[in-house]
Amino acid sequence: MQRLDEDIASLLKKRVFDMAGVLGRNVKVFLNGQQLPIKDFSQYVDMYFENDEPVKITDKESTTSNWEVIVSISDSEFKQVSFVNSICTFRGGTHVAMLADQIVERVQEQIKKKHKDLTIKPYQIRSHLWIFVNCLIENPAFDSQTKETLTTKPAQFGSTYSFSEKAIKEILKTGIIDHIVS
Repeated sequence: MQRLDEDIASLLKKRVFDMAGVLGRNVKVFLNGQQLPIKDFSQYVDMYFENDEPVKITDKESTTSNWEVIVSISDSEFKQVSFVNSICTFRGGTHVAMLADQIVERVQEQIKKKHKDLTIKPYQIRSHLWIFVNCLIENPAFDSQTKETLTTKPAQFGSTYSFSEKAIKEILKTGIIDHIVS
């Protein structure tokens, strides 16, 4: 290779921005001699909503320091951006599924209360979620050497994560139920 082509340069740039988001306030990240303005995971997530005003729920009530979780509403399909031990798991995995299942269960309960005659399947709820997660997992296992998908069972994570009641209420206030029902 004589030089970095545009695709490789873009991939490396993305990875530098990823690191700025997942490493936190204690690490200054530079790209081509300039410090990136991203100081934490929340600012990193904001980059995904550059021109839009996000419906972004950050669970600040959570008691574990091993997890940073932000939830937003997706317009048509399930989306996720996830990191395990600073590794981008761009296909998600068991950590993302665990979080999505918690939200789906609570949203499904609310739909049953408000719309007793309506049957909504979990995948119909999941398709309206966009989950961002940055977590630390003990001895993570992945599906391949490229580490695209976490396969470790939640019982073996070394820590647990449960959404706070406040975060669930904020998620329900976003209008997700109206989107699903319509």
